[in-house]
Amino acid sequence: MEISPCHKLTFLSGDVISKWNNLKKYTMNVSMLLVSALLVLCTIIPFVILNKSGKGDLKLMSKEIKNIMVQTKLKFDLKESWGNSFIGLDSNNKKLIFSKVFDGVVALENIDLNEVSNVKIVKKTYELRSKNKKETVLEKLDLEIGFLDHDKPTKALNFYDINSIYMEDYELVRAEKWNTAITGVLKTNIKRDQVA
Repeated sequence: MEISPCHKLTFLSGDVISKWNNLKKYTMNVSMLLVSALLVLCTIIPFVILNKSGKGDLKLMSKEIKNIMVQTKLKFDLKESWGNSFIGLDSNNKKLIFSKVFDGVVALENIDLNEVSNVKIVKKTYELRSKNKKETVLEKLDLEIGFLDHDKPTKALNFYDINSIYMEDYELVRAEKWNTAITGVLKTNIKRDQVA
């Protein structure tokens, strides 16, 4: 039995249409998969870039701190790192290290506490009024170091600035803790001087 050319065409066209529909479904699935993957990548890549750039700055700051520790033979009794800042205290050697990093530039303060007369918290706030509420907003927070040599200018160790990229993260509590720790070292200096 022979199939007529018309029947062959109908049979083939049905087979081709079925294959064509399967190909369209497969292509749509692949397209959806590609679009989904691109959306996920567009969402994740900026976070990865920001995370790596921040860690690069922190690694640079950590390297500088390790270098100064080796050079000056410091061992921190107390140290803390937050945002783009680091502070460390070696009470045996009476040294305070404070560091901040911005755009790959590390600012490092190495303070000899034998030369320090006092330390105090300096905070700048403003009031924000909305509807029936008054809210005090922290604008800037520094730990100010005064020296025995009054000709030497005070140093302000900046714990928080509203204009920086970092949000407030318990800086007032942190500054109070460090104020207490440094004041404790200064008191031992005074007692030692009185005994001598």
